[in-house]
Amino acid sequence: MALNKDAYSRYRLIDARLRKKPHPHLEELIWHLSEKLDKRIAKRTVQLDLQEMRYNSALGFNAPIVYNKRDKSYCYSDKSFSISTLPVSADELHGLDFAISILDQFKHLPAIKEFEDAIKKIASTVKMNKEARGESDHIQLDTPFIIKGIEFIEPILKAISERRVLKFTYQKHGSEEISQNLLEPYLIREAKNFWYVVGKRINKKEQKILTFALDRIHDMQLTEDVFSETKLDKKNFFKNVVGVTLGEGKPEKVVLSFSPLQGKYIKTIPIHHSQQIVKETKAELKISLDLVINHELKMQLLSYGENVKVLQPKKLADEIKDNAKKMLKRYS
Repeated sequence: MALNKDAYSRYRLIDARLRKKPHPHLEELIWHLSEKLDKRIAKRTVQLDLQEMRYNSALGFNAPIVYNKRDKSYCYSDKSFSISTLPVSADELHGLDFAISILDQFKHLPAIKEFEDAIKKIASTVKMNKEARGESDHIQLDTPFIIKGIEFIEPILKAISERRVLKFTYQKHGSEEISQNLLEPYLIREAKNFWYVVGKRINKKEQKILTFALDRIHDMQLTEDVFSETKLDKKNFFKNVVGVTLGEGKPEKVVLSFSPLQGKYIKTIPIHHSQQIVKETKAELKISLDLVINHELKMQLLSYGENVKVLQPKKLADEIKDNAKKMLKRYS
């Protein structure tokens, strides 16, 4: 039985009713759920829910539901039991707390929103367990911002699965021009809390694979036009890229020299999976990467300030040096 939003809503309502007297019979449970959920709940559904709450190991309720043959009612054999106060270890509690914090960061995603009721139920259980243990909140994440364009994820996924051409208008950052686009969508990519659709634009003479930021898309429509299966290697398409900009040319060997302190962070959180340590001394950490030179890489290198020096390729080193001079000039 799928662990979906509707099922969790029914489990919570059944749980609350089984803990109250007089204990309900099956018909009363059906009526209770139908009234609370404002739709007719089938007898078979309630019977299966009772079984799931008892025996489904994935749910983990192990609810001690018993049936009283004398008055044909249901109740818990343990009067203190509730699915909202399930016992968990301290490690499990902290793990759940962290997982809920992560999910909250993406609560505006359609896939997450679908299970909003289930997530709230778990969050409530964790909160009650923490309060019972006398624990306060130990995890704080930045307040998530509402990501523009996230509402397009569902129709884009539909277009990808059905190989349907997308039609939309697009305005680049820093540009007044609004372009009309027809796109064969191939995949969706996320980078630093922003979402992008990757595909082949087909309404221009130069048909090439491009990346479009969802927050710059407007008036998206799924057309009735279909395209053949793409041979795009989705798994390796961004293999040698930092971020989402494809850049020009093939991957190059990038060699960087970091200050000792910055080097410790770079070892802990690598810039890219191709990162290799070339040399490590008390004076520097030297690494190499195999990357396509793109805008995101340049911006990331500039963010390290005086703590990094580009050793190769020379063209990249000269560009970073030139940017540093321009930054210095702004302060003169």
